[in-house]
Amino acid sequence: MDKPWKEQDGRGFTKRQWDLDEAERQHAQLTKGGVPVDATTPCIHGDGIHMLNDEEKRLATIAFSELLTSNKKLTRFVPASGAASRMFAPLRGDLSPEVVETLAVNGHRLPMLNTEAHASLNPMDRAQAIATELLAPNPGWSKLPKGLIPFHRYPNGDVRTPFEEHAAEWQDLAPGQRIHFTVPEPHLNSIRILLENKGFDAIDFSIQSSETDTLALDLESKELARDAQGQLLFRPGGHGALLHNMNAISDDFVFIRNIDNVVPQHRMAARNEAQRLLGGEAYRLTQERNALVMSLRQEELGSMERAIAWLRGFSKDERVHSREQLLDALNRPIRVAGMVPNEGDAGGGPFWIRLKGGAVVPAIVEGAELKSGMLGKGTHFNPVDICCSLTGQDGLAYDLNQFAAHELFFTAEKDWNGRPIRILERPGLWNGAMAHWLTRFIEVSGDTFAPVKSVLDLMDINRWK
Repeated sequence: MDKPWKEQDGRGFTKRQWDLDEAERQHAQLTKGGVPVDATTPCIHGDGIHMLNDEEKRLATIAFSELLTSNKKLTRFVPASGAASRMFAPLRGDLSPEVVETLAVNGHRLPMLNTEAHASLNPMDRAQAIATELLAPNPGWSKLPKGLIPFHRYPNGDVRTPFEEHAAEWQDLAPGQRIHFTVPEPHLNSIRILLENKGFDAIDFSIQSSETDTLALDLESKELARDAQGQLLFRPGGHGALLHNMNAISDDFVFIRNIDNVVPQHRMAARNEAQRLLGGEAYRLTQERNALVMSLRQEELGSMERAIAWLRGFSKDERVHSREQLLDALNRPIRVAGMVPNEGDAGGGPFWIRLKGGAVVPAIVEGAELKSGMLGKGTHFNPVDICCSLTGQDGLAYDLNQFAAHELFFTAEKDWNGRPIRILERPGLWNGAMAHWLTRFIEVSGDTFAPVKSVLDLMDINRWK
């Protein structure tokens, strides 16, 4: 085994501001492997999934307008550190018949290419020429961050990346409020220049901290993975590592959306209607929570009963609560997350889960975290459309690390230099990292979800309807 640690290991730990306990904890997690989440039942309509009626939608929209005119600060938070390599995977190696047909028929729709030169080629040659151009080392699309890939080309010839579309959509929803991108450090300057040249100035950036790196386990030697020089392999800790970045934002409300979930300009207004519902509900629930906290602290008559009744919407914990326990249950971050009805095979999504302390709460669970008996049971999936309320009744920002279930980590197997390794990811940003939050799931239309997972998705005419 790798204990005692080697001398050079300590330098790697110091660089990442780890103490030895952190390294020991990760070693134990890698050796043990991930444990399935204790999901009890899926969240469904009336039991974990809320369907807003017309009056509730009206009140939520009004609440969002009040939020915008309040002194509260809002931020859009977009994880955008990932490379686009997976997007171009269908183009590597021998092209399947489906890929050939898609490229031959719709390749002219790709926003990053001028494919007129390919028009005279036969379908197979046209598809191969497009694939070769997309994978060419210059400009090297597959090596760029996903947010720098052109996603949309407009009739006037304007080509926009996800960074630009996110900034435009957020500006329409919350004028003057800031948007925050987590980005890979080598591309920070080019991303900043791109947005500044397009007139976007209320932009913040952060880099995924090396402090959140994780170790890996060599599955053949059963020891921690090391390179040829004997140095430990340190890897980025997954999107759960971005809790560190989000925790550094001191704003009151943070809206989370993935970098690849963007729409063209003409579809933004409809999506922002759903955002007003999520934001309005988060603001309304925050005001209700703050009133209950104040009432409990002042020991008003009936305050405990009102708090218990309100908390039933967020937990199935029926144990008797003292005033101090109720204050602890209330005084935590709130998230309102949109959930989309499943239309295909059900995997992960919103489930009721049992936490280590025994409370049963609504949570977002990945398919890989579910026990086999729960796979396929879910009725909705998570599009990552979340409004977070991050300050308490006293106006102070929460330390988000205190509300993460650190035992809900991920492990997965990968190939590294020809050797099988087990990697470790920190509790997912909207999974275990938010497990001890007050969570409300609201059904939203599937039209609000427009992800681009493959370069082939960029040729889908439905994106422009």
